[in-house]
Amino acid sequence: MPDPAPPFDDVNERARADWKRDTTPFDRVRAVMRTAYEPASAATVAETALTSEQTARKHLRSLVEHGYVDETASPDSTATLYRRATDSLALERARRILEDTDTETLTTRVLEMREQLAAYGHEFDAPSPEAAVRADADIDPETLLEWRTTRRNLAFADVALALSAVDDATEGAEVV
Repeated sequence: MPDPAPPFDDVNERARADWKRDTTPFDRVRAVMRTAYEPASAATVAETALTSEQTARKHLRSLVEHGYVDETASPDSTATLYRRATDSLALERARRILEDTDTETLTTRVLEMREQLAAYGHEFDAPSPEAAVRADADIDPETLLEWRTTRRNLAFADVALALSAVDDATEGAEVV
């Protein structure tokens, strides 16, 4: 029987200790970047991933080389920031959509989202939520969020449909 876990006063402290024990530094750095919505420094990633800055930087460089993470310059310093690569995020979301939805249903949903976006554009006389805000349209925050979310979801759904078409076209064929 394994040794019992040491007592913890803080459940978060326990979760961090378990995470560190059960994963590699690379896995933790990748997990941090998978859920990062804003660019982060290697120091910030290291702190969250429970590893040293040097180790985080090494793994971040590897993730950059493999297209999972992008490097960007900090607007107010010379520091390098890291963020999830858009291509990587789009492909991951598209694969998840295709796992959960058949292409016929997805095609129907894409048409519905396009109609919804057209309705927003007509209602607020603007081609995008950002244009509506710039034009000082009378739009409540909830509607603005729904418009932006629908636009984002449509983009991911379009990628999923395109990926499905590529899968269909290359199924059983040798890709050159």
